[in-house]
Amino acid sequence: MAGQWLSYLCRMNLEERINALDWLGSNLENHPEIEDVIIRAGHQNPFFTLEFCRLAISGISSWMNKNVLTSWLNHWQNEHPRNIGLIMAGNLPLVGWHDIMTIFATGHRCLYKPSTQDTELPEFLMNLLCSEFPEAKDYFQKVDRMKGIDALIATGSNATATHFEYYFKEIPRIIRGAKSSLGFIYGFESHEELIPLCDDIMQYFGMGCRSITKILIPEDYDFGPFFSALEKYRHLTNHHRFQNNAIYHKAIFLMNGDPFLENDILVVRENKRLFSPPGVLNFEVYSNLEDAKTIVDSHLNEIQCMVSHEGQFPGSLPFGTAQKPGVADYADGVNTLEFLKLLGN
Repeated sequence: MAGQWLSYLCRMNLEERINALDWLGSNLENHPEIEDVIIRAGHQNPFFTLEFCRLAISGISSWMNKNVLTSWLNHWQNEHPRNIGLIMAGNLPLVGWHDIMTIFATGHRCLYKPSTQDTELPEFLMNLLCSEFPEAKDYFQKVDRMKGIDALIATGSNATATHFEYYFKEIPRIIRGAKSSLGFIYGFESHEELIPLCDDIMQYFGMGCRSITKILIPEDYDFGPFFSALEKYRHLTNHHRFQNNAIYHKAIFLMNGDPFLENDILVVRENKRLFSPPGVLNFEVYSNLEDAKTIVDSHLNEIQCMVSHEGQFPGSLPFGTAQKPGVADYADGVNTLEFLKLLGN
């Protein structure tokens, strides 16, 4: 009975869902209300600046393209719609939209619990979609608790991931914990070539799983070109929360006698950990490429992605692409589309 009820509610076919998402992708960036929504989102989360909200909106709009979606979904039809629970993160603007979009695109019903740090933007997108396509309304339901779900997708900290794994152990699930990303510098890169790396570090204030929070550098590396490239983001020093965070950690390092480098934009310290707080970048020195590969291997379970000059280091992406995932670049490398397809077969 539940399956028949869902099939009745979720009655848009694949072509209709693709057309709806394509319409949203075509109309989102220049929508007359988008600036006001971004302002409200910034009041809710001060790290959601106009610059980075616009960047996020541009990225997801590129996914919501008829040709992209048709190729990605590959004409798959959902025979058994399910209730999919979605617990969303809120560290970046619209960070949960890929999951929302994938659940809808595959014909399932999304029971979502938004982060208190990011409600304005995703709900505006869903409302905009449903205002143009009223038949899409039944695909989305905001909930406080995950009851009556057939499967779960949840993103949070490592501590919450452990909790989710235990609490939802009886149903199919994708549980994501904390991840971060790594940059590799050969040492020959020019100032101009390092600017895209600085994009990967500084965009979204370094708070995303695809943000570069640690770099590997060769022995006797000259940070001059790197600090010069960082000047592109000097305007972020006007963001009080980001700047206060950097000042706070700099004070801690001074009190502890920990050495660091800085240019009033970013504090750079030698540290073996992959994760670093906003305003701080870790680095580790490698002696040769084999040594660098050993360091990378030690972080494999923590790394979302890795970047290097033109993607030359094995398994890495080119500088400047970390914050530009494609529709098939899945968080934690877990194929959300295939997971949802299996549920619908």
